[in-house]
Amino acid sequence: MLIESPFFQIIAMCCLGPAIWAAVHDWPRGCAYWVVLTLAVIGPAAWCIGVLQAGWRTDFSFTIWISVATTLTLFSALALRLEAARRLTILALPYLAFLIGFAILSNRGDRNLAEPPDIWVAVHIVIAVMTYALSTLAAVAALSVFVKERALKAKRSGAVATVLPSVAEGENLQDRLMATCEVVLGLGLITGIAIHVEHGQPLLEPDHKTVLTFAAFAVIGTLLILQRYSGLRGRRAAQFVMIAYLLVTLAYPGVKFVTDVLSS
Repeated sequence: MLIESPFFQIIAMCCLGPAIWAAVHDWPRGCAYWVVLTLAVIGPAAWCIGVLQAGWRTDFSFTIWISVATTLTLFSALALRLEAARRLTILALPYLAFLIGFAILSNRGDRNLAEPPDIWVAVHIVIAVMTYALSTLAAVAALSVFVKERALKAKRSGAVATVLPSVAEGENLQDRLMATCEVVLGLGLITGIAIHVEHGQPLLEPDHKTVLTFAAFAVIGTLLILQRYSGLRGRRAAQFVMIAYLLVTLAYPGVKFVTDVLSS
């Protein structure tokens, strides 16, 4: 398909450019912000929809694309409601653009077309993508807390730290995203077990994806418990979020990267 060429992929990636430029050079406000953010969402989403017209895709590159498109959509929904989320644009969009660039470079050119999944597998996939999107934004919020705290301790605010939300706002957003991620991740574990039962397989398979997913669930649960009963905040809480994000990344796109790219 023509839309799968690197040219159209780069165009879709460049749709994030105006929002990144605005966030770096001048905090976007009013209609200008929503115009550039809408463009950033439409680019990757339109590319993913166009590619899916040829059939269901399972390759690593498309996995990253659909994850980025979902993350951008979720981010725009949060930005619509919360100024703290809008202030994360300067961190979130450059990172998502980096992921798209990595997806383009790792695209081997084969489509890895497959039969469309049944309803339960499709639900499980949607939950997995949402988990990754939530954990990505939580990690961005955690990084924001880390940068803001460091700037406050150094009594010197750089251009990035000035734009970012306050430590309290960043922590509040991080906590809400992590709590939601734990619920969605739990649903993912349940649907995964249900799929195994439906196909007559063991409840749990001790593969890398299962182990990493349960580890992420345990880390997020530990963080939520510590926050509730010991008041864990600041950098230490952010470290828990980063560890959880690393585990989710390894469990979802990481395993696919090893099987589709490194092992080929």
